[in-house]
Amino acid sequence: MAAKQVDSDWMWHPHFTEDRSDTAGLFVHFRKTLVVEGLPTTPLKIQISADTRYKLYVNSQLIGIGPVKGDRSLWFFDVLDLAPYLRVGENKIAVYVLRFFYATRHASSFPRLPVGGLMIRPLECEEPWTTHLQSSSSWETAINSSTILPTDLLEDDFLHVYEDHSASGPQHLKWVSAQVHEFQDSTGLGAPWKLSQRMIPPMRFQSIAFNALHNIQSPLPCTAWEEILLKKQDGTACYKDLHLKAQTSHYLELEVENHTTALLRFRFKRPKKGGSALAITYAESYEDPPRLVPYLRSKGDRRDDMKALYGPRDKYTFRGAEDISRLGHYENEDTEEIFMPFHFRTFRFIGLRINVVATDLVLQDIEITTVAYPLDVCASFEVAKCKGHSTVEQLWTTSVRTLANCMHDCYEDCPFYEQLQYAMDMRSSALFTYYVSGDDRLARQAMIQIHNSFESRVGLTSSRAPCHQPQIIPHFSLYWICAIGDHFTFFGDKAFVRQFVSVIDGVLEFFNSHIDSKLQLISARSPNGMWNFTDWTDEWRPYGIPPAAEKTGFSTYTNNLYVYTLKNAAIILQALGRSPLADEYLSRANEVTEALRLHCFDGFFFTDGLAKMADPDKDYSQHNQVWAVLSGTVTGPAAQKLLRQCFDPLAASRFTQPSLSMSFYTLRALCLVGGDLYNQQFHAFWEPWRKQLALNLTTWEEDSVSQRSDCHAWGSSPIYEFMAEVAGVYPAKPGWEAICFRPRLGLYPELNAKVPIGGGKGGRPDIAHVRWFTEDNGDVNVTFRLETKSDSYVPVYIDLPRQSLKMVSGVKELSFVVSLRNGLSVVNGH
Repeated sequence: MAAKQVDSDWMWHPHFTEDRSDTAGLFVHFRKTLVVEGLPTTPLKIQISADTRYKLYVNSQLIGIGPVKGDRSLWFFDVLDLAPYLRVGENKIAVYVLRFFYATRHASSFPRLPVGGLMIRPLECEEPWTTHLQSSSSWETAINSSTILPTDLLEDDFLHVYEDHSASGPQHLKWVSAQVHEFQDSTGLGAPWKLSQRMIPPMRFQSIAFNALHNIQSPLPCTAWEEILLKKQDGTACYKDLHLKAQTSHYLELEVENHTTALLRFRFKRPKKGGSALAITYAESYEDPPRLVPYLRSKGDRRDDMKALYGPRDKYTFRGAEDISRLGHYENEDTEEIFMPFHFRTFRFIGLRINVVATDLVLQDIEITTVAYPLDVCASFEVAKCKGHSTVEQLWTTSVRTLANCMHDCYEDCPFYEQLQYAMDMRSSALFTYYVSGDDRLARQAMIQIHNSFESRVGLTSSRAPCHQPQIIPHFSLYWICAIGDHFTFFGDKAFVRQFVSVIDGVLEFFNSHIDSKLQLISARSPNGMWNFTDWTDEWRPYGIPPAAEKTGFSTYTNNLYVYTLKNAAIILQALGRSPLADEYLSRANEVTEALRLHCFDGFFFTDGLAKMADPDKDYSQHNQVWAVLSGTVTGPAAQKLLRQCFDPLAASRFTQPSLSMSFYTLRALCLVGGDLYNQQFHAFWEPWRKQLALNLTTWEEDSVSQRSDCHAWGSSPIYEFMAEVAGVYPAKPGWEAICFRPRLGLYPELNAKVPIGGGKGGRPDIAHVRWFTEDNGDVNVTFRLETKSDSYVPVYIDLPRQSLKMVSGVKELSFVVSLRNGLSVVNGH
């Protein structure tokens, strides 16, 4: 028999246990000293990962944060080059690891495996570097048992990243030799972490500053705080120390210009003695006391500092000169004491309380470094600034900011509360990303991660992944399939989408298996442990489920969404040469469509459940008129009439109105029915967004009912509408092999837009430049120009109202005039 192979790339603290109930996890330190006689002449790369998170420091410089969130199916490592940070002589390497306990529901946003570990694997390094750097007992490790991650903060039900360093007494770390994990790596066995190099680029960091202070309660004058914490008009800092006398207390509220996700450093001179304390509250807005913490809020003007700040908090007690750990996380540890929360914080406002005890404190600075996915915005959208269009620029910039703040190592529903990647949210965010940057790397990772969450015993993916606490929302598995269809439309990557086919079929079979044999509709009677969430509306609280679905046992929304997804999946299957299965999907769709018309339509409108049991005051929603159009259950003039009636202001009160999350689909239905309905509704449609701007939001709120989160990317619909519908540029064939140009010239008299075309896998996209202006006689001068990296030409289909579709090829710039009297006349094309 062959000798047993062993994976010894992982190490851990030999005495680490997870039996504490007062914290979601613990911090573990690793350190090593290297004496370098000659600097390496080639890159000195390592592969590094940890369970759960790590920060790597070389000579007090932070050089790496990771890994990207993974799970048992796919765990990521980073490749980092240490060579630029080494120096001749003594070098200090420190790794700071956050380990969340496995056998708890806490920190659900951070998946972890049953055993903790740190992996350091030198990559093509010569000796003695390999021996010095690789995981081994030559590394020293210590557990920080005095810092806890509280699990009882009312404002924190998901993350549990907030830190409490308030333990009294000296913080003596006990350093011991690391223990190497040994996992059999043969006969089909291996380490529990299924490793893969990160799929997305490193996060982007940028320094910013506070722009305002509020509600200062301090013996010191307000100007003293402003001089140290606010930048000068030229953008530079004052760098003036602020002396806080012993036995004094101070409180102030700090504001940044926009909603932010950032790493923070609270820099003080090291006091002679410890005991003074910081308490830091993070908030997205000023607000009245919440109705139900954290889920139901009472918010108005977000900058109304007559109200209060509510949110999770960090607590830090200074150690002083008598208790210096010298961890190698920053320079000048003997003379400075810096509190640096491990994970990024989300905030627009910070409430800072400083209690000074035995000896003076000296505040040097509070440093803010924003952290987010490196979203390279290639798109732009400008219209003439005239009456009625003054908020267009804000709609665009706020949408891009909201999207960016919800992008880190995965797409996030909201960075303040959950930081979870939900399939429904991900679909919208991915589409917005394609139209902002052409970048699909985060989307590809997201689709793979949700695919990996598929549970064969259930037949569905998790609603969110990666996640330590899986959750089943059946509808979200359908949105995942639609996201795959979107990716194929924008990038045409057959090899990428092919890997998902078996799980797509499994998900669709789950719904097929729940079709009632008599009515031919999917039953809403789901097994325990599933949540048939539809939308957040007042009428459907507390769980976002239409009452009619529970009352009648059938959900019109579920069936329409299933039909819509079957048709999207059929397009994928046709492209992959799987016509028989595609035909089966279309056949299933037709059967359910007929059943919907028969059982869920009252002759005028679609009901939320079975029409024969509908309560006229409760069981009608705009959602089901929209989804009847999107599924093709109603088409042509009948579809246009249906939407026109349900958007009639006199009838609107009869229908449950959709939240911001459904706005994208409402607009898709308005577009699909054709005619002038989309244009008629367009400007008024953005009134809920304009109301948010008037309330001083700088990112879009989760919904207007709960007002829980002030940053939710599903509200960034203006990105898609401005690019795909107003500028009118979208793929006519998968992967932009042909372009459709259908500008809505009547919406704005003058427009200048740049629309990313293609890209993908980090490549720079081509750009479609769209311009038009309207002359006094009403004629519109239009220019469409392609800026491409190659000399090849892409066919362009020009689609204008009351005009036949025209295909133009062999040119990269088109100029024409649209006249209300004479239609389309091409002036120039080259």
